[in-house]
Amino acid sequence: MNGLSQARGVAGTAARWWKRLAMIEVSRTLMKSEPELAELVETVEGLEVTMAEKGFGTRVEIRASEDSGLAEADLEALLDRLAEPQRRPFS
Repeated sequence: MNGLSQARGVAGTAARWWKRLAMIEVSRTLMKSEPELAELVETVEGLEVTMAEKGFGTRVEIRASEDSGLAEADLEALLDRLAEPQRRPFS
């Protein structure tokens, strides 16, 4: 009986922890360097951004808490803006 009550306590704690950390997440590999992306992401507040080199690009993961007021579409739009060329050579 003691083992069951402990298991329920752990599950309850884990459920509260999971609910507290509920996040919206999007990711994509962008064809830009990590330093270039870091400069662009620097201006965005309230988001958790992780970047890692992957092949010829950089894998970008963006997370926001569900209570941030942002939707997954908002994070996808941010990735779209990050993917756009910033400088146009020959223009």
